Amino acid sequence: MQHEGSVPHMAPWRAMVFYLVFGLLWFGVADTLLPHWTAGKINPTALHRWSIYLFVFITGLLAAWQMHRMMRAEAQRAATMQEFFHIVRHAPAGIARVDPVSGHVLWANGRLCRMLGLSLSELVLRDFRVLAPSADPQDAQGQVERLLSNELDHFQDQRSLRHASTGQVFTVLCTVAVVRDQHGEPVLVYVLQDVSEIEAARRALAFNAHQLRLALDGSGSGMWDWDMERRCYTFSDGVAAMVRYTGDDLGRDLRFKHVVHPEDRELVRRAVERSMQTGVLFEVTARVHCFDGVYRWFQARGTRHLDAQGRVVRFSGIITDQTAQRLEQDRLRLAASVVDNTMEGVVVTDARSRILSVNAAFTRLLGYTEQEMLGKTPRMFKSGRHGPNFYAEMWASLEQTGHWRGEIWNRRKNGEVFPERMSLSSVRDGQGAVTHYVCMFTDISEEKAQQQRLEFLAHRDPLTGLSNRTWFGQEMERTVQQARDSGETMAVLLLNLDRFKDVNDSYGHMVGDEVLKHIARQVQTALRPGDMIGRMAGDEIIVVARHLQSRADAQEIADRLIRAAAQPWHSPDGFAVVVSVSAGICMFPEHASTTAALLQGAHAAVYGAKSGRGESSAWCFFDEDMTASARERIALEAKLRLAVDQEQLELYYQPQVDIASGRIVGAEALLRWNDPQEGFISPVRFIPVAESTGLIGPLGEWVIHEACRQAQRWRNQGLPAITVAVNVSPHQFLLTDIASCTALALERSGYAAEGLELEITESALAERPDEALVVLRHLRELGVRLAIDDFGTGYSSLAHLKRFPIDVLKIDQGFIRDIPHSSDDMAISRAIIAMGRSLELKVLAEGVETAAQLEFLRRNGCDYYQGYLCSKPVPAAEFAQLLSRNADTVS
Repeated sequence: MQHEGSVPHMAPWRAMVFYLVFGLLWFGVADTLLPHWTAGKINPTALHRWSIYLFVFITGLLAAWQMHRMMRAEAQRAATMQEFFHIVRHAPAGIARVDPVSGHVLWANGRLCRMLGLSLSELVLRDFRVLAPSADPQDAQGQVERLLSNELDHFQDQRSLRHASTGQVFTVLCTVAVVRDQHGEPVLVYVLQDVSEIEAARRALAFNAHQLRLALDGSGSGMWDWDMERRCYTFSDGVAAMVRYTGDDLGRDLRFKHVVHPEDRELVRRAVERSMQTGVLFEVTARVHCFDGVYRWFQARGTRHLDAQGRVVRFSGIITDQTAQRLEQDRLRLAASVVDNTMEGVVVTDARSRILSVNAAFTRLLGYTEQEMLGKTPRMFKSGRHGPNFYAEMWASLEQTGHWRGEIWNRRKNGEVFPERMSLSSVRDGQGAVTHYVCMFTDISEEKAQQQRLEFLAHRDPLTGLSNRTWFGQEMERTVQQARDSGETMAVLLLNLDRFKDVNDSYGHMVGDEVLKHIARQVQTALRPGDMIGRMAGDEIIVVARHLQSRADAQEIADRLIRAAAQPWHSPDGFAVVVSVSAGICMFPEHASTTAALLQGAHAAVYGAKSGRGESSAWCFFDEDMTASARERIALEAKLRLAVDQEQLELYYQPQVDIASGRIVGAEALLRWNDPQEGFISPVRFIPVAESTGLIGPLGEWVIHEACRQAQRWRNQGLPAITVAVNVSPHQFLLTDIASCTALALERSGYAAEGLELEITESALAERPDEALVVLRHLRELGVRLAIDDFGTGYSSLAHLKRFPIDVLKIDQGFIRDIPHSSDDMAISRAIIAMGRSLELKVLAEGVETAAQLEFLRRNGCDYYQGYLCSKPVPAAEFAQLLSRNADTVS
């Protein structure tokens, strides 16, 4: 629209006044001043006439100029009115001129007529306040009054219009201003803008924004925007939920560069700079420290936004919580790693059993490469060991339950058939249709072999391959039951290898094992059909001979087995080993009728064979006396245990005398058992029982402790200092901690170590010389004296004997008993005494009963003796008296 002020206006009265003033001034000046200026040179009449002409010319020019301006202003006003008319007529808003007093419509444009559904003639003189009522009529009237009083230049409010024909009600934005008509009277101009479309567009925009927000929230994503000019963030509600924000302004409280994990910050920074500089899509996955204190994985994607000058003004995009996906990916990656690295073979097929993938273990176990198996079916692995029914049952179980598990035999690429433990499962889609099959299997070849080995070991002896004790006992129980039912006669023969320990000691246990296997094979080949054989213990083989007619048959079988066992074993080095066998025979039903009794009888009989009680030097039949002897040993063991608990045992002491001076220098502590019923029981009876039952350990410890306590009591009584000697059993010496026991006894009693002498048998030292040397050195470190008891009765290497830290050699009483009548015993005794002197050892003779024997020992340089010549073993109190009298006599 043109500007109305571009042509200046001049009021008519101002023009008239200007004209009169200008004319008066013009003619006044002309009449007054011109005559003086011309000084009579020009005719006044002519001058006056020319001044009139000039005035008319000038005023004409002024009038023409004014008329030109008026015409131009009129043209501009006409164009403006034309423009205004078109604007008002075609304006998208309704316009009405309204009488401010009556409220009648004076004029309205076509847009308002269409909005109300009325023609202009129907609309004129209608009350505008009724046609477009305000939501607050009183407030609207007050605004009109302020407008008319020039307090306002316009005001706006919302009003409702109703279409006359359709009845549709819609909201308009009403702008009210005041104008003056040609009479100067105020007229209200209403401009009504239909905002229903704007509201609809706003609602649509809000709906779309809501839908977008729902879509973002539903997808687990949120919107972020970075306004780089205002340097502020904007986030959607979904972002707040993702980062566990509970405040009121996430854009204020969240700064990504501070919450990104330190290990991921450099990655995010480079991605942002690259997107800012090049415009490439920004995409990065990083860990963000959420407001609940937990790091979570997020993926951000976005792009930059440029202004007209190419400057980056915004950076926006979406962000998605990837924590669950990341965990799922890690789980799947871990599962894939487990599948790839598991020892079990895994194969996946489609619904038609065509192989889609296999793991490394599958290719290793079957020998095929993955390329050789892809697209094939598992039928290529069939072993041929299973019939159609096996596979039909497998597939039936798979269809009914979705899985099958069991053992199956398959074939490797090299043709080897092997057992598997297989698990086969079906994979179904959402509709329940099978899409894949997953098979996992383990090669159980080694397990099967181990099972066979265990079954073998459960029934067989691992060394000889014969039935072991447990399995043989079960089989023998069945055999005895069959013999009892049928009246059959049979014999149980127990074969015990003679001095088999010597083979192990001489050649080693490896040779001993080979000899034992050789004997087992030889005995096995000598059996009759139907006979049973097994290994009962280390060197015991048992045989059950069935269907016998008499004892003679058992004798014949025993002889044959003994001859077979006596066949020599030849080593790879060429030497031969021969081991004799003793056999004990127990007959069914003559000697025993139960499995336990037959085995017990055979054991008793084999001991009888070894002791020479049998009819043959190699075998012996069972009799009741053997059982009685065994029962006696068992009863004696029970009584011995009771005696230990009730302190029925005591120590007797036998003097040890210095031959040169006759002074008692020591005492040997000897264990005695005074049973309340039987009286004194000989050590020859109960010591072997103690050794065989393990009682010798605690019994020996008690003897050492009691001997030290008694010796200390004698010293406290002021008796002469002597050495107390204690016998140590070979079992106690090699199988218990004798050094620790001795140290504890000395400590508790307070007895001096040099006053204690431990007597170890020669056989104990010879059996395990290296172990014996270690024990003896420990004892020597304690300070105790060491003696070899019964020297000369066993076998020991002199080289070993020289290494032992020995103080005393004791000549066994068997070499002293026949002196001076036996030249051999005297020669042996002289040799022992000479050996002791050469080794710088003291020599003590046991069992000295006569003066002649003592004289012999004195002449040959023996140091000490003990025996009945001086005193028999006596209780502690009597020994104290004996020691006291000896001290008085010698002094």
